[in-house]
Amino acid sequence: MGFNYIKKMRKVVLHLALIICFTSTVNAQAALFALVFGDKVATENFNIGLEIGFPYNSISSIDDSSPKLGLNFGISGNIKLSENWIMSPNIYFLSRRNLKTDSFSLTSNNSTLNDQFINVPTEFSLNYIDVPIFFNYIFTEKSIKLGLAPQISFRTDANGLFSNEDGEFDFNIKNQTEEIDYGFLAQLGYILGKDGQGKEIHLQLRYYQGLANVFKTNYINGSNKVSFLSLHISVPFIKSAE
Repeated sequence: MGFNYIKKMRKVVLHLALIICFTSTVNAQAALFALVFGDKVATENFNIGLEIGFPYNSISSIDDSSPKLGLNFGISGNIKLSENWIMSPNIYFLSRRNLKTDSFSLTSNNSTLNDQFINVPTEFSLNYIDVPIFFNYIFTEKSIKLGLAPQISFRTDANGLFSNEDGEFDFNIKNQTEEIDYGFLAQLGYILGKDGQGKEIHLQLRYYQGLANVFKTNYINGSNKVSFLSLHISVPFIKSAE
């Protein structure tokens, strides 16, 4: 009980440290893009920024499962189409989707090992590269935005951590998962900052619904689609008006 509490607190502290580190250095990192590509990527009409997110994931048809916090990190782009419409193609090089279930069985080529991990607590960690393309409507006051996005995700790695009374066993389940996931995102965002000052922070609440199975049907029977609710923080680099 005490050990699990310490593990949870360590994760909370780690996520808080990531947020602090992200917000304190993001302008310098985003400015690097402008230095490399020029001021054309730092205007109100077209800009690039950095983004970090914390999705709370769940997968359908997995019994006794509970959502777990994941992590996203990548680059966001903003292309102004009109006074109110903005297209935002993003890419998240790190997209970690975590899930925990109280009862799952190891399936490997070692039958002796399989017998040791039957109906045991298991934590899944699935890693993807996500590519959503948002179409955002920004209200006249330019502080609230609504957006929809198709998203395609490319699985890079997948692991299952199986636990019994003797310890834990980390097993690569990449071959038991589908290579591609796709679905739709909806978001509600709030923009902090003043026009023309070159400093904005976008706070975004998102919901994702996958349309494809995450695991292969010979590993998990039935529909097993991912969904998540997430909080994303995006900081675009916009050159201050002279």
